[in-house]
Amino acid sequence: MEISKQAEKYLMEMSKWATFIAIVGFIAIALLVVMSFSIGTIMANLPDGYLGGISPNFFAFFYLIMAGIYFIPVFFLFQFGHKTKQALINKDSSLLTFGLKKLNAHYKFIGILLIIGIALYFALIMFGAFGALLMS
Repeated sequence: MEISKQAEKYLMEMSKWATFIAIVGFIAIALLVVMSFSIGTIMANLPDGYLGGISPNFFAFFYLIMAGIYFIPVFFLFQFGHKTKQALINKDSSLLTFGLKKLNAHYKFIGILLIIGIALYFALIMFGAFGALLMS
């Protein structure tokens, strides 16, 4: 199978955008990590009872977990962008295959997160409806 010049052009453009988006994602992850260290202090200064009994450390831990989850798809996207660009420059089909494999992994991860998110929303709606029925 050969790749046309137009397809190469599109892949090169995709790799540049993917790398840019991944770098912005890494910056966002760094901000989440920094925020996780300061959110505990910020929340600890709130009046008693404001958090409904939730420990301020929970929020710090939550931000760290979110940064860790967000890192995985961003890293896959970065690998896709970097390896695909190298593959096109060096005319290396194995690097292109690796880059496309990482793009596939990126979309699988995002898809699984989407399914989990939809399931959580559905569960919250059901719990809310059940709670409303109990209140009436």
